[in-house]
Amino acid sequence: MELILFAMISLIVIVALLASRLNDNSFPFPFEKKQVVFTAAEKNFQNLVEQALGPKYRIINRVKLSDMVTIRNGVSSKAGQTATHNADNKYLDFVICERDTMKLLAAIDLVDTQGKGYKVKKDWFVSGALEAATIPHLRIKVKSNYSLDEIRACINSRLLGNTAPAPKVKGRVIPAPLVKARKKVDNEQPATGVITSAAAVAQANLNRQIPAPQQAALPH
Repeated sequence: MELILFAMISLIVIVALLASRLNDNSFPFPFEKKQVVFTAAEKNFQNLVEQALGPKYRIINRVKLSDMVTIRNGVSSKAGQTATHNADNKYLDFVICERDTMKLLAAIDLVDTQGKGYKVKKDWFVSGALEAATIPHLRIKVKSNYSLDEIRACINSRLLGNTAPAPKVKGRVIPAPLVKARKKVDNEQPATGVITSAAAVAQANLNRQIPAPQQAALPH
């Protein structure tokens, strides 16, 4: 009697396991639509980057690393397959391309420094692959508000290699031959490099018009 009972219980368990597997296999698409594709921070950052770069560039979101790099000649088949597999599992948040040619220029990752997300720590494989392929890569901290000027300055200097234009100085600069040293007065040290009052005023105005260089605070 006990043997029959044990056999019946075992049969019930086996049937239940088979039924659960059949149910899972009969519905191979257990998906539903996400409400949004990008977070609010990602969308806001993309809009600012597009404004900062202008119409000559195109911003692409979430690009696989394997779509940005390729295996160079001379690499063994096994090493190439391993590297390609690793690159397939990595992606960059934003990629900058030329709009007309779609030439790849640089990549940007948004980093949540509050300890959320897998990109908090720098990924050595992504960084190494981009460096080997000579693709500039920038990690920028996630924050609630960005300045358009700081994003433009950061991207131009750190990614695109563009330098800021020289400031345009207004006003008349006194030619060097017209700058004369004042006469020496008794009990006074010799005048070396002293300029006239008019030249001093011109120099002071010039110094006020040239802004001090600003350091971009975005990169992380």
